[in-house]
Amino acid sequence: MRYALALLSACFLFACGTKKNVAPEWINGKPIDATGAYVYGLGSTFINPNTAYQQAARSNALADLAQEVQSEIYDETRLLQKEDANGFNSAFESNTTATSALRLEDYELVDTYADELRYYTLYRLDLQSFLRKKAIQDAEAMDWINRKILESKDVQLSSPTRLSALVDALDKAHDYQLMSDIQFKTKLNASATEALRALEQSMLVYLIIPEELAYLGLPETFRAQWQYVGPDQIPMSIESTSGQFIVQEQQIQCLHTGSESLVQLSILWDWDKIQTGHPTTKQWLKNKSQWSLSETVHFQKPTLRLTCPEELREALAQSLSQYFAVQPNEGARLGLDSRIDLFTETSSQGTYKVIIEGTFILTQVGEYVDLKWKSSNVIEGTAISSSKERAMQSAKNAFMEDFNYFVLPQLHRSLDY
Repeated sequence: MRYALALLSACFLFACGTKKNVAPEWINGKPIDATGAYVYGLGSTFINPNTAYQQAARSNALADLAQEVQSEIYDETRLLQKEDANGFNSAFESNTTATSALRLEDYELVDTYADELRYYTLYRLDLQSFLRKKAIQDAEAMDWINRKILESKDVQLSSPTRLSALVDALDKAHDYQLMSDIQFKTKLNASATEALRALEQSMLVYLIIPEELAYLGLPETFRAQWQYVGPDQIPMSIESTSGQFIVQEQQIQCLHTGSESLVQLSILWDWDKIQTGHPTTKQWLKNKSQWSLSETVHFQKPTLRLTCPEELREALAQSLSQYFAVQPNEGARLGLDSRIDLFTETSSQGTYKVIIEGTFILTQVGEYVDLKWKSSNVIEGTAISSSKERAMQSAKNAFMEDFNYFVLPQLHRSLDY
């Protein structure tokens, strides 16, 4: 009797095990609800005891479920997915590069199954209930957004307050993926753009360029100012066609002049300093903004006072004129002092040998005299000829060749271009 009972129990357990391991039909194709009331999501992954394979299968199933829901709402999108503690977030990027986030709620686990290789999960969502809830939430969000947009158009409010209201509206729109929803995006983009234009038109700023001369390579000679008309302040940035400029409070300073004599400065809103909850909000504002204030700055070649022997003045001045305005009188911004020696030797055969040797020092003349550059090597020109004039000219040519090759580029590099 005991033997028969044990045999019966074994047969029962075998039968149960066989039934449990029978693969359900849904692993080969998820169910389709003909009524459209429900949508399903199927996910699977390889079984690996060293990984959270069950969680991965659930995430894949929820991603598939989100894609099914998305296909009911959006067209031609690409899916990126993850799961968090509050539910499943599915981000979609459309062909127009607009991004949205769709939060699935009230989904339910239908079944799971595992074979020797893979683990399967099936989820289900009441689509009609989800769409009804989404419609209510979208309508409430749009009411809130419209109130914020109206606030951003209120000229009685300060500019920062109006901008903050517009940012809040755009953040909310991106929270609820309304900027890419065909029901809302056209009107929403139009009303937000109108609010931004109204805010831009109320922004009055003056750019004050001083009348003093500014010189290439001497950034400290340029100072400018911009100021609001009124107390409202929105962070500003500056762009330039050449050189490097910065704004500090309402002062414009030049760090490097660049090599262009005409530089266009543009004052813009500094969107990087404006706080938003979504990178897409900041990008929308950057793309839509048309506000700017521009002015052209004229830079001149820096003036240079040249000290050198008269025999070399014309040649040196011509060479230096590439980068400097050479002037003999006082008042120059820079000074180039030379220590040049000219030697002429006559041989017993009646030939002439001319040797020119020299070093250079570049200084900046201001309240104090600052050393900007000093040549470390001696520049030399040597020539021998039966004619003293030809020997002198050949030595000068050799000296100027070394000057143009070694000294002139270093003089140029010593300036803050």
